[in-house]
Amino acid sequence: MRTNNRLPLVIDLAFCLVLLPFMIWLLPVSRWAASNAPFVVLFVGWLYVVYFAYRYYAVPRMFRGRRQIVAAIAVIAVTLVVTWLISRYRFEIPQQAMPRMRPRPYAPEMTPRAGLMILHQRAVWFLYVVVAAFSFAVGTLAELYRQIVERQAAEHERRKAELALYKVQINPHFLFNTLNTLYGLMLTDVSRAETAFMQFMDLTKYMYTNAEKDKVPLRAEIDYIRQYIELQKKRMNDRTHVHFSIEKRNERPDAAIAPMILITFVENALKYGVSSHVRSDIFIGLALDGDWLHFTTRNPVVVRPSAEKSGFGIVNCRKRLGLLYPGRYTLEIREQADEYRVTLDLKLH
Repeated sequence: MRTNNRLPLVIDLAFCLVLLPFMIWLLPVSRWAASNAPFVVLFVGWLYVVYFAYRYYAVPRMFRGRRQIVAAIAVIAVTLVVTWLISRYRFEIPQQAMPRMRPRPYAPEMTPRAGLMILHQRAVWFLYVVVAAFSFAVGTLAELYRQIVERQAAEHERRKAELALYKVQINPHFLFNTLNTLYGLMLTDVSRAETAFMQFMDLTKYMYTNAEKDKVPLRAEIDYIRQYIELQKKRMNDRTHVHFSIEKRNERPDAAIAPMILITFVENALKYGVSSHVRSDIFIGLALDGDWLHFTTRNPVVVRPSAEKSGFGIVNCRKRLGLLYPGRYTLEIREQADEYRVTLDLKLH
């Protein structure tokens, strides 16, 4: 970004110190200085005024509404009038600079002075057109670039606001589920509730410490999921079995992930797959292979969510994935034969 911010300044300096002096040297402007020094200073200064008037005033206003376009056209008209007045300047032409013109038949009579005057006027207009066209092109490109950057910044801020909203929605969801577990333990087993409460404190600390971060170490997130599963196990009887597996191949030590992006699927599996009267097996698997994370959950549908609450956490999580990992994830959710499956493939880097 620093290089991009300096680019307009580099272009302006290149024009002012290299391009325009080179054109002045090529054209007869440099030869005017001998007998028309005040005019040359005025004209060269005017060319710089034209460049910056187009570059920083006229061109930007062409992109900012009808009233601003009128102001831009007025500036262009003023530069044309002033340039026309400058082109009418009667140069002091030394006698030795007069070319010898041979008379041509059937050609209108033209004095040497008149011929040089036309040449000088064309040089004035040529330099004006070149400066105006270059300034217009640079100003247009700079304005288009500015608009692209502003749109990207606005989109970035919108995504940040959406992510902040989704993170705020995650916290009550987590607290509600975990407090339900603690309440159940307080009614059935006070000693286990004490241990569970300490685990709950650790989970809450992790959540509030890392929820606002963009990325956390993957190992920390896995440990958070493991602790959450252990806490939820305390409310289950012997009929429910949770199988949590981790497979690592080519693990990257710097692997990181958006915090609490996987916990929604774990919560759903443990909330709707727990049974108190039939055997229930819940499978949660996590496999790492280089940059890729393969995450799966599979659970029987013992408890069906109500229509009002169904899919809220999943929708939230899907939106976060879309904002944080666009084009770098596939999420498949299937329910068949009273079994719920979630498969997430996520490219972390």
